[in-house]
Amino acid sequence: MISTNFEGVDKTVDSGMSNELWSMEFDGSCSSSGSGVGLVLIPPEGKVIPYSFKLEFQNTNNMAEYEALLLGLAEAKKLHIKMLKVKGDAELIVKQVRGLFTIKNERLRHYRNRVWDEIEAFDAFSIKEVPREFNLKDDSLVVFVGFLVPNPNFTTDTYRVELVYRPSMLDNSESWQVF
Repeated sequence: MISTNFEGVDKTVDSGMSNELWSMEFDGSCSSSGSGVGLVLIPPEGKVIPYSFKLEFQNTNNMAEYEALLLGLAEAKKLHIKMLKVKGDAELIVKQVRGLFTIKNERLRHYRNRVWDEIEAFDAFSIKEVPREFNLKDDSLVVFVGFLVPNPNFTTDTYRVELVYRPSMLDNSESWQVF
C-alpha cells in the first residue's frame, strides 16, 4: 500500500493497482488575481484523488497549463502508476504534446520537451483534449486556489493546497519575461 494521507483526505492506494489504467484530468489558470493548478488522479475503481497547487511565481496561462500537466505526472509517478490516460481542456498544450502543433515559443518548447521526458516513465500513456464543460472538476480546483491568499492559520482538515514557488522549467535566459 502507498499512503499519501493528510488530514481530511485519504489517499491510500493499493500499489498493486499501479499496473492498471489510471486517468488524470488537469487544468491551470493564470489571471491578475493569481495562478493555480488543479488536477485529479482517478484509479481504476474510480475514487477521485484531488490536488490543488497555487503558483507563486510569474507565469502565463499556457505555462500554468503545462505546470498542471507536469505536476500531475509527478504525482502519478509518486504513486508508481505505469498506465495513464490524460485529459485536459487546453487545446494548445494537448496538441503540442501530441506533436500536432509546432511550437514557436522557446519556453513552451522546453515545457513540451520536459513532458515528453516525463512520459517515458509510463508503460502506456495517452493525452486528449476535452471541452471545458467536461473538465469541471479540475476547473473548480483551480478557480478557488487562484484567489487563495496563504494564511498561517489555514488548516488542511478540509482541503489541502500546495504552494509552488518555482516553475518546473527553470529558465536561465534573461531575455524571457512575463508582462
